[in-house]
Amino acid sequence: MSQGIDIRDQAHLSGKEVKKLNFIKDSKNLVFRKYYRSGLRSHIFEVLLAADVLKETQGEIIDGIRMFPRARPIKMFRILRNRFKSKEAIFQEIKRYNSLLNFLGPDLIAPSEEFVADYTGTGESQIVLCGLQEYVDGQILDPWRLFGDNYLMDLFQSMLHRQTVAENTKRVENAKKNIISFVKKIRQMISRIGYIPDLAGIGNLILTRAGDLKLVDINNIVKIKLDDTILLDDWGYPSCDVSIEVLSILEHDILQKKSPIENDPLYCFFLSPERRKKVTAIEKNFYANLSSKVLHGSFDIDPF
Repeated sequence: MSQGIDIRDQAHLSGKEVKKLNFIKDSKNLVFRKYYRSGLRSHIFEVLLAADVLKETQGEIIDGIRMFPRARPIKMFRILRNRFKSKEAIFQEIKRYNSLLNFLGPDLIAPSEEFVADYTGTGESQIVLCGLQEYVDGQILDPWRLFGDNYLMDLFQSMLHRQTVAENTKRVENAKKNIISFVKKIRQMISRIGYIPDLAGIGNLILTRAGDLKLVDINNIVKIKLDDTILLDDWGYPSCDVSIEVLSILEHDILQKKSPIENDPLYCFFLSPERRKKVTAIEKNFYANLSSKVLHGSFDIDPF
């Protein structure tokens, strides 16, 4: 890694480069592997045991057969790209995360141990926010690709090929129970403190094999304003409006809530045809600008 190039500006950061960072203790027992869904706001890495990676690459003999079990992360390591002007700004960021954790609880969020690092890779001391987050194994619950009335059942059958319909039916029931709880607690967060987490990105919500729902994107928690202003996040995306749209999809498309959207003040305000037209135009402009950056090599990420 070149001296003077800030890691927060780098499009790509390898696992080997992570181990060379001044605030990472070099350990032969751990491997940092770039996660395939690294996003706009963070470099994301799987933290793996070196012994597990060795089994994955060289295999191990089980009952006379050489197997290559995939190494399972023990944690997810995030390096935020945000440039904080002061420690107080970082503490505010951590405070928002703690509010999210308090409302959702560890059952509905992938908890993270947030920490501040003294980064010196540019030749001077700078503060960087990082996190060691719980790894969640499961399938993405993608609100933009809901196919058929039995979406959850189809999801579990694709994830668990050898399970019976009865077994997967129990998982669907558990998933619905958890989605109901998730929606309820998000709405409580909205009404009590006026914030909502980013639910819009593909991969932000994960369903485990047991039917547990986990929010894994914890670093974009945005303010809600009940006026004509369409709030944009730090990347210029209308996260607030689109996240509320996802909330309505969870309620009405997956849980199949009977009451119409028009009877819900929250959805009636944010999902009105006039407002949605403005939001769609902002999204279109956002993706056009992002595509240009990716095309010119500014980023090598999968944004959503």
